[in-house]
Amino acid sequence: MRVSRFRAIFVTTGMLLSSVGAWAQKEMAPLEFANWQPVTEEEKQLKSPRVEPDAGAEILFWHVHIVDQRMSDGDLQRNLYHYIRMKVFDEKGKQKAATIDLEYGDRSAILDVTGRTVKPDGSVLELQKTAIFQRDLVRAGRLRQKVTSFAMPGVEPGAIVEYRWRERLDDNRIMYVRLPMQRDFPIEKVTYYVKPLPGQYTSFHMNLVPFNCKLSAFKLENDGYNSTSAENIPAFHDEPFAPSKPNLEAWALLRYMQDDRREPDKYWNGVGKQRYGEMKAALKMNDELKAAVHEATASAKTDEEKVTSIVSWVRKNIRDLFSSDVTDAERGAVIAKMPKDRYRNAAEISKSGIGTDDEMNIVFAAMALEAGMDARPAFVADWGEVNFGPRLTDRYFLQNIAMAVKSGDTWRVYDVSRKMLQPGLLSWREEGVYALITDPSKPVFIQTPPSPPEASEEFRNASLELALDGSLDGSVAETFTGHRAEERRSEIQRQSDAKREEWLKDELGRLFPGAELSEVSIQNVDDSTKPLQFRYHLHADGFAQGTGKRMFFQPIAFKRAIASPFTASERRQPIQLRYAYHEIDHLVIKLPAGLELDSADSPGNIGFGNAGGYQLKITINKKARELTVDRDLVFGKNGALYFEAKDYPTIKKVFDEIQRRDSHSLALKEAQ
Repeated sequence: MRVSRFRAIFVTTGMLLSSVGAWAQKEMAPLEFANWQPVTEEEKQLKSPRVEPDAGAEILFWHVHIVDQRMSDGDLQRNLYHYIRMKVFDEKGKQKAATIDLEYGDRSAILDVTGRTVKPDGSVLELQKTAIFQRDLVRAGRLRQKVTSFAMPGVEPGAIVEYRWRERLDDNRIMYVRLPMQRDFPIEKVTYYVKPLPGQYTSFHMNLVPFNCKLSAFKLENDGYNSTSAENIPAFHDEPFAPSKPNLEAWALLRYMQDDRREPDKYWNGVGKQRYGEMKAALKMNDELKAAVHEATASAKTDEEKVTSIVSWVRKNIRDLFSSDVTDAERGAVIAKMPKDRYRNAAEISKSGIGTDDEMNIVFAAMALEAGMDARPAFVADWGEVNFGPRLTDRYFLQNIAMAVKSGDTWRVYDVSRKMLQPGLLSWREEGVYALITDPSKPVFIQTPPSPPEASEEFRNASLELALDGSLDGSVAETFTGHRAEERRSEIQRQSDAKREEWLKDELGRLFPGAELSEVSIQNVDDSTKPLQFRYHLHADGFAQGTGKRMFFQPIAFKRAIASPFTASERRQPIQLRYAYHEIDHLVIKLPAGLELDSADSPGNIGFGNAGGYQLKITINKKARELTVDRDLVFGKNGALYFEAKDYPTIKKVFDEIQRRDSHSLALKEAQ
């Protein structure tokens, strides 16, 4: 989620924060975090799982104590003390429980990990510190997650595995905390223990909103904690191209609020006015920035050209505070000067030349206003979050700050901070979602449009020659736009030319093992106003295979080894593709002398209804001994990117058919 990292979610809670600072003293860890709880006879004798019959291991209980403490600098630190006890039932469970992964985010840390294995004979093996290490976990789509991993000792069927850890949240947003209720093991019971803020310090009261689960009412415990629990929660299973975890996992939002009942129209009208007022002062300009506006837009003839010019100026002149382009010393200096009770204004941000994502958008809005356009802050939902609608009356779910510019009667939302994405396009996470356009009198909700397939194109043009030894040789030009370009730019943006060439070779190595590249040219990596371009000369041995008097090859050379993303026979979760796209391949392959095609048959086209289609045309010029392959794939037209789990057989069949056509083989034989 892209949020400003230095402001509390509730601007109106400044007094609450200071009050909490006076109250929140350093507290001791809960007793059960210091001492292992006795293993019961029932737990020892348990022979089979009670939540999921086929589970190899099951969590018997998961306790989490939430403890807030005041640090020496006055900031609040929130600690979550976790304790899990799990029973292993068979070899499958043994394999899974032998290594535990604890994932965590940028503003959190995993500390004080301890663990032990209680074997069926009653002997105990303690987790050694040397078995605990940090690593990156790579998930589908190359998403990397920080992970603390540890190998539990002596795990075997019948054993009880238990482990504890402290999760530290370095975040002053005390009004909210997310409580996960699901893990990759089934759970018999998860219980959270929390102490609400005392009434003498705030009129806000604690409130719990469950998602995808049912929670018990708060119960006051003897030690002053309030507990809530959920039972019989199945294991969470990752599947490719699923909606975001907040829409699928069991979790709850613990929050403090003044009123439980909110009328959506009234609530959002008030939020929109308030946020407009908060942001208006941030649009303050100075003479230098005004001059920059007029210089940047001097040649622009339309509002769209003005927007593109301003976006380019902001991206060129303001560095992302959290990027590697900013040194630790520079970052620290900016953070130290951050106002405590307001946003930095456009003049301050521009002068420093460094800003957060939100601040870059503030500068953009200020410049757009100076250029004569109607611009104001917009608060945008996020596909990476829970599916938002206006009836979800809490601005916690609208944290992304973008900017809206009015053209006629239509608002268009821009996010300048996506430096690797061409101006005018939003991140796929902000396409097709609700956005609140702030206003001093009448805020309105709009829905951002999904980008069409032609906005994210992958075009490949190749002139190749197939040799008698089966090697493929020739020149290739590839062009990427929109989201397709952003994905590749994110891989190579801050790399040297040599590293970029190495990356390209590795990418092609998946299609052509051992391929050699020469004459490599990679253009517009750092200029998102232009398409990303790769040009190179390719030599790949072993492309075609000979059998007797025949040679077999796959004419759709650059897609032949790409598997379908949907390989499972069944599906639990809906399918949500990130964005619409358009793939175009135009290949001309010169055939070896003395050989001719047995046939130039084509497996044909496929229609996807309103979502798009696949077209394939294979033609032969016998005189020139040239095979021409034209492939055209469009997917996601009309916003068709979300499909229910019941539609999985159809979706799987579509992508299986695409892969079957992409892997189509042709045969060459001796010429007559």
